[in-house]
Amino acid sequence: MQSFKGRFEPTRFEDLTVTVDFHCHSACRFCIVQEGLNRYRGVPFERYKRAVDENTAAPRYRRVTFTGGEVTLEKRLFDYLDYAREHGVFEHVRLQTNARPLADMAFAKRLVAAGVDEFFVSLHGPDAATQDYISQREGSFDEAWRGLENLKALGQTVMTNTVLTTLNVEHLTAIVERVAPLEPARMEWWNYLPMEDKADELGLIVPMAELAPALVSALDAAKAHGIECAVKYMPICLLGEHEHTIDNAQPDVVIVEEFYDMYPKFACLWEAKCEHAEACLGLSHAYIHKYGWDPDLLVAVPRTRPWEEQVDGLAYGTDHVHGEQGGRGQPRREAHPEWRFLVEGVAEANGAELESVMLDRRRCTFRFVAAGARVDLVLTKRSDSNPALLRTRSFNVSYRDLRIPEGAEAARPVLTKVVEAAARAVEANDRGAMLLDERKGLIGAEALRRPKG
Repeated sequence: MQSFKGRFEPTRFEDLTVTVDFHCHSACRFCIVQEGLNRYRGVPFERYKRAVDENTAAPRYRRVTFTGGEVTLEKRLFDYLDYAREHGVFEHVRLQTNARPLADMAFAKRLVAAGVDEFFVSLHGPDAATQDYISQREGSFDEAWRGLENLKALGQTVMTNTVLTTLNVEHLTAIVERVAPLEPARMEWWNYLPMEDKADELGLIVPMAELAPALVSALDAAKAHGIECAVKYMPICLLGEHEHTIDNAQPDVVIVEEFYDMYPKFACLWEAKCEHAEACLGLSHAYIHKYGWDPDLLVAVPRTRPWEEQVDGLAYGTDHVHGEQGGRGQPRREAHPEWRFLVEGVAEANGAELESVMLDRRRCTFRFVAAGARVDLVLTKRSDSNPALLRTRSFNVSYRDLRIPEGAEAARPVLTKVVEAAARAVEANDRGAMLLDERKGLIGAEALRRPKG
């Protein structure tokens, strides 16, 4: 049995992130894409246009986020922004940036005029001494702070992102106090993930006995200021009353495919015993190799329902930073009516219920339940070489994860009929305009600025 944590891919399935460059004028000591800087290509404009056109024809993503490297260094950034704005298919356009170039008010105004309405700003220290050391660029904090003040003056939605390392763990509460006057929509706290430095030779991984109380103190301060927070890659049980801040979801990302081969794995000693197992990642493998399992620190919350090995990562609704309905980290059950339409009425006609529709970049999963039993009908991109129950114009259709509890055998023929009827409904309703992808991004020579050899 493979651990769920070892393949955890929680997807915020209504948000799309596009990596448009791999340049940066900072050199953060913890950078997770350091190896790719100046080596990998960003997403070519034509590839990006195709993604926007696909989303226009079959709306899936409500937000597009542009990132890098430092995205504002991309010479064609405004071409990307203009194309998103002109199509009008995205409700929000977000920029992930270190905010240094936004110290120029004219440039900040130009970004806003181009349609950016959310700014996700990296801030890793409360002062120049801390952040300049981390970024290895003198003056970077002062530039970023002027950029943040400009965004505040322009009335923009600002979020901050702080990566938690040994370099700033003593300053987390101070970061909150420094940022509070800017009234950010949210502060995010990402525990450091060693993408390349697996043995933590840089000494950036903080032991939980030190990190957890420092982070809780910062979360207390943020709560006192009325600032919403989100925490990633921390065990839920260490956050006390702030356990609701855990949000391990990530958007679908168009990026070099090789990037995902390096993504850390997670595990927890209490995986099958803890109530939070389905949402909590536990500890990264790098952390476990260095510090162990922390069995006396991590505490399993007794389960109220039987544990079952998960098939996929979780599907999350879109980010909510504008007072929208449906809280962060909660599935949007009524989202994507065009996908639900593919199997409309099938469950009711066969004595079952369509419990959920889970959509990510690569698959659409319809979960049907009846009398305590369940089965998933799965759509993937059409491929004549892969096995399928049947093929439609756009999809391979299959089923999986049939679960018939003891005493629920009467549900088997019901779910059998539902699967057959749902597959035929998809076949009848698929007009060929709805798209799923098998890969997230660039592969092979196309991913490199200069092909190897």
